[in-house]
Amino acid sequence: MTTGDDWTRQDEQLLRQALHDEAAKVLPSPNALARIRARTARAPMWRSPVVLGMAAAVATAAGVIAGGVAVLGDSPTDTTATGGSDVPLPSIQSETSEPSTTPSEDPVTPGVTPPPQAAETATVPVYYVTTTPAGQRLAREFRRVPIPDGPLVAAVETMLAVPPVDPQYQTLWAATTEVRGVEVDGDVIEVDLTDAADYTGAAPDVAALATQQLVYTVTAAASTAGAAEGPLPVRVLVEGEPTDRLWGDVDFSEPVQRADQLAVRLLVQINNPAEGAVVGRTVEIDGEAAAFEANVPWQILRDGETVDDGFATAKTCCTFSPFSFTVELEPGSYEVIVTEDDPSGGEGRAPMSDSRSFTVE
Repeated sequence: MTTGDDWTRQDEQLLRQALHDEAAKVLPSPNALARIRARTARAPMWRSPVVLGMAAAVATAAGVIAGGVAVLGDSPTDTTATGGSDVPLPSIQSETSEPSTTPSEDPVTPGVTPPPQAAETATVPVYYVTTTPAGQRLAREFRRVPIPDGPLVAAVETMLAVPPVDPQYQTLWAATTEVRGVEVDGDVIEVDLTDAADYTGAAPDVAALATQQLVYTVTAAASTAGAAEGPLPVRVLVEGEPTDRLWGDVDFSEPVQRADQLAVRLLVQINNPAEGAVVGRTVEIDGEAAAFEANVPWQILRDGETVDDGFATAKTCCTFSPFSFTVELEPGSYEVIVTEDDPSGGEGRAPMSDSRSFTVE
């Protein structure tokens, strides 16, 4: 490279112009440096000291640009992709990420793995089990999950292997059980499971509730997905073959129907907000309840202290129907508790309740 007296103003101008021209040609893509090197290899190889110095400077500038930092011209705009957390909803909503309509300058870049396409997802109903004053009961969560094999399979897989978000819920099934397939066959839903789990040895009441956990989950998923009108009976297959008994005590020689909701479900259930949700100051709370005279008492707690309370009214009395109410809250962490009404005044069993923790921004 020229130095000292060998360096002239004309050389400096040539270098500046070369840098400017080359930088204008370079696009900030992952393989920009490789493209510049390819162009350089095709260009005439001039050997004057000035041109060699210019080439070295251009290669250095190109390397910096390829790394994502512009050294000439305006500062680059740094665009960060962000995504919000999914809030479960009481319905199935399918969504698929749309591919970009902007063509890539280099469709295939050697050595660079393209990002995977986003999987299709849906919100599916999943039944878990919770402990109540009346013993163990079914409780429901809505979960946003991938559905590569459809929402029915996804709902059962989630029930088997994905822990509930609510810490008060659990599943009675072994995580080693896998789903081989789910199919609506006429007026029956067939669920094909592996034999990885030991279905024997459970207490009769646990076995019966575990069976209903499966039946409620798959029938709810089929209904909300539009695959069936109403809750169809469920036939369980093990490794593709019909089974007469499951859990050692449950008769599966015939398809199993849903048990009476009032006998197996948590009688008051929050749908929104989801456990751990982040919400605005106007908080909308909704769910379902089978409550005496349709009364649904509620409390809002902060650090264990009641900051608001009241009563919501379900649509109908004594059978599962929707309720909702709205509260205005300051930023902070809260818990909402909804309960059955207690017409006995404390002389009967304690009311069932459901709760959610959430944060107000």
